Amino acid sequence: MRRFCIILFGLWCLGVLAACSGSSNDEVATGDVTSEADTRQEPVPLTAPSTTAAAPVTVPDYSVEAAALPLAPNDASLPDVAPEGAVGAYGFSRYVYNEQDGEVVPTLIEGPLGRQVRCQQLDQDCSYTELQAIYDSGAEIPEYLEMDRETLGELLDQLARVNAAVTQYVDLDDACAAGLQVSSTQNANMGIHVTDPTAGLEFDPDHPQMILFAKDGGEVIPRSELGRCENGEFTGEDGFGPVGAVFNIALTEEHPDAFAGRLDNWHIHHNTCAASEVENQDVIDGEEVGGAQISKTQCEKSGGFFLPVIPTWMMHAYVVPENDPQGGVFSMFNPSIWPLAGSPEQLRQQRTAATTEGAVNAPIVNFDYGDIRAGVGEPIVFANADSVPHTVTSGSALDPTSDFDSGVLGTGQSFEVAFDEAGSYPLFCVLHPDMQTTVQVD
Repeated sequence: MRRFCIILFGLWCLGVLAACSGSSNDEVATGDVTSEADTRQEPVPLTAPSTTAAAPVTVPDYSVEAAALPLAPNDASLPDVAPEGAVGAYGFSRYVYNEQDGEVVPTLIEGPLGRQVRCQQLDQDCSYTELQAIYDSGAEIPEYLEMDRETLGELLDQLARVNAAVTQYVDLDDACAAGLQVSSTQNANMGIHVTDPTAGLEFDPDHPQMILFAKDGGEVIPRSELGRCENGEFTGEDGFGPVGAVFNIALTEEHPDAFAGRLDNWHIHHNTCAASEVENQDVIDGEEVGGAQISKTQCEKSGGFFLPVIPTWMMHAYVVPENDPQGGVFSMFNPSIWPLAGSPEQLRQQRTAATTEGAVNAPIVNFDYGDIRAGVGEPIVFANADSVPHTVTSGSALDPTSDFDSGVLGTGQSFEVAFDEAGSYPLFCVLHPDMQTTVQVD
């Protein structure tokens, strides 16, 4: 049974998972900025600042709809009542629901029942190297970590063991020589999943169930051409290096008590397409689909098999300093790991709706808005080309404004905004605060 589970996860293509949620609100028209979303996603206005005082602006909490669902009987179960539409966001809410084949279905459970410790804000230090720097400084442990110095030290000892387990492999040749097996293509902002068949389904920082490998350019290699482990050697291109680990442990009703502290929100995947021949974004029966988002029928047509639930708790740990994620050591997606496709044009064609004639088209690619320049009154259309949700929100993570906010944009959704005066306008993503750019309006 243990070997069956490991083979199962070796087949599972983990990377293309996207959450899409939002609320229906009136169009935003604030000051000299007007904005309009497409019919699939309407903007959510921010809380406007006081006209008499410089009150702080509060960005929306996009996990609130998922948090409003009734609690399940235990950590591993779903609520008895499902939402009417897609809600939640990966890394930000306990439950995520998406639409598959016209039906709202659960796609993720993350963290324990009740309150979770979520450490992925721009002004919070949560990555492996940042946590180590806090500990080494001898300074008081920040309150947002919700742990004392002894617990942080224990966590760092565990992460050092994970780092040693990951970095013992210089490249994929090393991993293949050790008996590991390549089990996925290079997934967006995540990496190739390389399975260790000797690992059980117990938590052991010295022996993760998978090692993540990645390289610049690896994301454009089709799985059929990627290479595999054969006679102890990797048959594909050179240059892949280790970036992190994946833990899969036996599914229990209670959330795992594994890493020290409460930063490790383990997750369970539901309604997932495994071993599909569809890579990134493709067309089945005339309909654009992609990876784990596809329905059971589409999954089977694409050569995969559909899993109502993956029967383990799962956790990512990014412990290689060169790929330190701003979102924290236990992030699901890591922007410092190379992206899904080779160019914005390729992603625009593969993953987004058609470009808008007469507008500045600004695809959101690889956790990046790009450089944007427009004329006064000229519409700018932001289209999400990533496999994860984003927002287009005015201001910065540390200084948001009340001018406009797109709400959560799923893959392929778009948001339109126009500026009535020349100037420089900063914007950012609420879900990934390190994503920032400035629109130049002439």
